Formats: sequence, C-alpha cells, structure tokens
Amino acid sequence: MTGAGRSAVQAALAADPVLAAHYADFRAHAEAALDPALVALIRQAVAAVHGMGAAPDEAGLDAATRSALAYARRMTFEHTAITDAEAAAVAAHLGEPGFVAFSVLAALADAECRAALVGLAELAGE
Repeated sequence: MTGAGRSAVQAALAADPVLAAHYADFRAHAEAALDPALVALIRQAVAAVHGMGAAPDEAGLDAATRSALAYARRMTFEHTAITDAEAAAVAAHLGEPGFVAFSVLAALADAECRAALVGLAELAGE
C-alpha cells in the first residue's frame, strides 16, 4: 500500500466517527460470538506469526482448540492451502456460526497486525 493509501485509510477513520464506530462494533460482535479465552488465543497466535509476540502455550489445550489455532495461523500466509477437511474440523468444533465468527476474527487479527506493522493505529484496534 502506498503512503497515500495509508493516509487515506487513516483519514477516513479519523474523519468519520460513524465508520470507526461501525468497525469497532463489527469487531466486537465477532469477538462476542466466541469464548473470550479462544479470542485471546487466536489473536496471540496470529500476532506471533507476524513476529509481534510469543505464540500461545498450547500444552493444556484440547486437540480441537490446537487445530483451530493452527488454522488461524495458516490463514495469515497460507489461506489458499487450507483444506476442506481442516475447515470442517474447525466448523465441527465451533459450530457453523462459531466458525464464521472465528474466520472473521482471524482475518481481522491478521489485518490489524499488518496495520500495526505499517503504522495504521486506527485499523490496528489501538
């Protein structure tokens, strides 16, 4: 993204509190649809992929949660390689509504990490 593109996004959110509020509301609804502990793990796993912190400790997690975190990590750079079977396993664990919220959350976590890395604090959830 060019410098002009970054400033345009920042300007749009800064100049339009309604847009900023809608983004925050959308993010909050995705998070509210999942267990808060899972939300934190997803955000931490995605941030670790971007070198923005340590990976979550998965030692005490069940296999389904570990699979969901592996899926979330892969969404950042390998989304086209995720198989239907991997997606089905996460959907079976979370249910279809949970899987949709999980997918939105992982995508937003990825986008927010990328935004933070290039100085777009308004999109980084900061």
